[in-house]
Amino acid sequence: MLHKNTVQGILYGFVHFSVEVASFFLLFSRISTSPLWWALALLYDALAFLPQSIFGTVTDRYPKYNIGLTGAVLMILGLLTPADIPALCMTAIGNAMIHVSGANHTLRDSGGKIAPNAIFVGSGSFGVITGQLLGGVSGQFLILIPLCLLLLSAVVMVSVQRNDPAAHQPATLDICADKSDLAVVFCAFFGVAVRSYIAYAIPTEWNKTVIQTVALFVCMGIGKIMGGFLCDRIGFRRVTVISLVGSLPFLLAGNTVMTLSLIGVALFSMTMSVTVAILVSRFPHQPGFAFGITTTGLFFGTLPVFFIRPQTLLAHQTVVLVLSAAALPAIITCIKKGK
Repeated sequence: MLHKNTVQGILYGFVHFSVEVASFFLLFSRISTSPLWWALALLYDALAFLPQSIFGTVTDRYPKYNIGLTGAVLMILGLLTPADIPALCMTAIGNAMIHVSGANHTLRDSGGKIAPNAIFVGSGSFGVITGQLLGGVSGQFLILIPLCLLLLSAVVMVSVQRNDPAAHQPATLDICADKSDLAVVFCAFFGVAVRSYIAYAIPTEWNKTVIQTVALFVCMGIGKIMGGFLCDRIGFRRVTVISLVGSLPFLLAGNTVMTLSLIGVALFSMTMSVTVAILVSRFPHQPGFAFGITTTGLFFGTLPVFFIRPQTLLAHQTVVLVLSAAALPAIITCIKKGK
């Protein structure tokens, strides 16, 4: 029988999937045709990622407030708003609120496990590609799909909030090494930013069809979820080494070989659970704030992609190698020995 914490992760995994379906349906059905697409995509990322530490602080102080329900209402209004920019803003901010709600319910009193949060976070990758595909299909009736998913998600979040006494308890992860708060935040932030940037900088000349793009996002999601379970089973240090070192041969050699590249993507994605666990372990009474640090790192990791990207295979490979080599000691030093 599934443990309660795992059930929480699965429920919020569905919520996260639904949220990303709605977000990317909006982006690809309406916004992606704009000549200012790149600027609007950057605005979306800023509004979806950067406020999460603020919203997380709110939930840390007022755990009875169902911020996820507020986020669902905002997203529904965003989908129904005809003006594109207001719709984008409401959808992005609602997305941020629901992320914080999921973090709160999958990290507090989790029995020292990171897997529930990994299920929650990893499920978003499946929603991203589903939303993109739906957004690319013509037909006004398709908006009913994300709307229904958001309504179901609202019901799930109300039910979880009502029946989760652990939502008022601190996080129970304990893996953070005895470093200063500043050092821990900097190193974990750097590790997240590296993972975020490399996700775009990975050389993938093979990625030219819809099926291949689907496979890429699926492997990202599988890697994030797998990383959570492996961290709980074999330890966070081992998973970090397996992820950052083990993925390199596949990422560097997989430019034209999809199978090799997808293995590398799955392995590399496993660090997600490690960085979340480090920060939540350091701030057990502020898991919402801690989770928000990781999403801020995601934003700053993607930021360079909007302005400059490696142009040759060698440049891609060099970026992946150098950044991975720098991220490994940064993350390892924040993990207690034996964890």
